[in-house]
Amino acid sequence: MTPRTLLGALALIAVMFGAAGCGSGRSDDADVPTSETTVVSVEAPDAALADSPVVAEAARSVVKIHSVAQACQRTLDGSGVVVAPNKVMSAAHAVAGADSVSVAVGDQERPATVVVFDPDMDIAVLDVPDLPAPPLGMADKPAETGSDALVLGYPGGGPFTATPARIRDIIELQGPDIYRTKTVTREVYSIRGPIRQGDSGGPLIDMDRRVLGISFGAAVEDPEAGFVLTAKQVFELMMNGVAATQPVPTGDCVG
Repeated sequence: MTPRTLLGALALIAVMFGAAGCGSGRSDDADVPTSETTVVSVEAPDAALADSPVVAEAARSVVKIHSVAQACQRTLDGSGVVVAPNKVMSAAHAVAGADSVSVAVGDQERPATVVVFDPDMDIAVLDVPDLPAPPLGMADKPAETGSDALVLGYPGGGPFTATPARIRDIIELQGPDIYRTKTVTREVYSIRGPIRQGDSGGPLIDMDRRVLGISFGAAVEDPEAGFVLTAKQVFELMMNGVAATQPVPTGDCVG
């Protein structure tokens, strides 16, 4: 496989549509990595995976996040994944500045409490009492280059969508925190496959329904280059969230 260099900027992907009369919370301004990113060339994803039985099984554990940030007059939408009973992991920028957060499972919407908020790693964990959705297990080893994967989420704030992807590599990616106040390093999968606005916070899974990581961003100049925080990178934050019961501040709005 021949590596190539991706010089495009990294854009955080969050679909945060403004409700009528409210400003948009969309946070897709380019965040430029401070280190050059090398992307491995792999075959195109297998389009047939979108109709795999794995998708129907995993869909029960992928939720839509809806939050309201009154201070900046925004309503925000993103994706999340159930990682333990009554616990959902998502992206921090999907709930940044929120006064209220809810989780939609099918046609049910339930109130949620943010119990972990990490603007450096861009991860949040929500506590959702009586959540009628089973958790997905985390992968216990890294995915190999060229292996099949699926990006699960609610792109565009619309219906649940499974997008086939292929693993390129694991890289150490340098870039800003969600507030662009400092540079942080994150371990991420580089994938071939689009991560669209609204997918952020949702899972990347393998064909055994294990969570490989949390969708994080996409390359501005290459719609087929996505970035996903690895399971290893988010594991400690997830475990902190599983044990947490008290609300934490959600910081300021992004953008």
